[in-house]
Amino acid sequence: MIDPRGNNAVSRDWFGLDVFESGVRFRRRGARLFLLEDVPSTNEFLLGRGPSAQGRICQWEDWGWRASDLMELAPVKVFQRGTVVVSRHQSAGRGRQGRAWVDCGGLHLSVVIPDHPASHQKGFSVWLGLMVVLALREEFNLDARLKWPNDIMVGEFKLGGLLLENTSFGGNLIAGMGMNILTRKEDFPRELRNTATSIFMETGRRHRAGSIAGCIVRRVEDEFDRFAREGWLPWQSSLSALDCLLGRHIRIRSGGKVFEGRSLGIGPEGALLVVDNNNQTNLFYAGDVHLLPAGKEES
Repeated sequence: MIDPRGNNAVSRDWFGLDVFESGVRFRRRGARLFLLEDVPSTNEFLLGRGPSAQGRICQWEDWGWRASDLMELAPVKVFQRGTVVVSRHQSAGRGRQGRAWVDCGGLHLSVVIPDHPASHQKGFSVWLGLMVVLALREEFNLDARLKWPNDIMVGEFKLGGLLLENTSFGGNLIAGMGMNILTRKEDFPRELRNTATSIFMETGRRHRAGSIAGCIVRRVEDEFDRFAREGWLPWQSSLSALDCLLGRHIRIRSGGKVFEGRSLGIGPEGALLVVDNNNQTNLFYAGDVHLLPAGKEES
C-alpha cells in the first residue's frame, strides 16, 4: 500500500503499488522496488549499466510500501535479493536471441533471482515460463500456454516472454519479463497486430501492472523450494497440458544448425523433444523455434 500518512505518496501511480503483493519471503529479504518512468532496459538498469532514470525507490515496511519522492536514480549498484525494477516505458528492451522487445505500453520487469538450488536446475528458464503461465491462468482466467523455452502465448498470439541472464554476483540470475497488459489491437505496431495480444484483449478487463507483477513474483517464490527438492516431476503434467508446441511440426535453430521435425513435448530437465524425418528423437536444451505451416504437421 501507499503510506496512509501521506508521506512520500505516489501521485498518479501507474503501476499499482497498493496491489503489488510480492510474497513474504521476498519482502523479508529487504525488498526494494524501483519504479522508473523510462529506461532503455530494466535488465541493464538492474545490472548497474546504462543511463540514470526518473523514478521512485519503494521499500517495504511493516504496514506496506513506502515510496520516495520522484528523483533521478542511477542504475542499481548494490546487487541484493528482493530487488525488482519496473519501468513504465522501455526503449531498448531485449528478448531471446538478441531480438528487440517492442514497448507496447505493458509490463517491463526485472528481478533478482537469488543463488538458490532451484535456479541451478537444468531448464530453469522453462520452469519460470511455466510458473508465469500457471499464475496467469489461475489468477486472471487467461488461456495462457507456454511456447518453449519461455514465450507466453494465448492461442497463436504472443502475450509476453522472459529473458534469463547470468550475473557476476555469485550464483545470482536476472529474470527479465515483458508482457502486454492494456494494449488494444490498433495500438500495436502494424507488423505485430497479427501476432501479438494483451491481457485486455483476451479478458476485456483492465488489470494494473502491480497485480500482474505481484502474482508472478509470488508464484515463483512459493514454488522455489519444491522445484529444488523434487525437480520436474510435479510439473510434468502441466507441461504436457500447456505446451503449445506439442504435436506441431517445427523448425528449430540450435548450436548454429537448423532442424525440422515434430515436437514430442517438453521432457525432464526442460528439454524439447523433437522427432525428425528419420524417426530419431533429438533433445534440445536451447534454441529458437518456429512453427511450420499446418500442412507439414501431417507429414
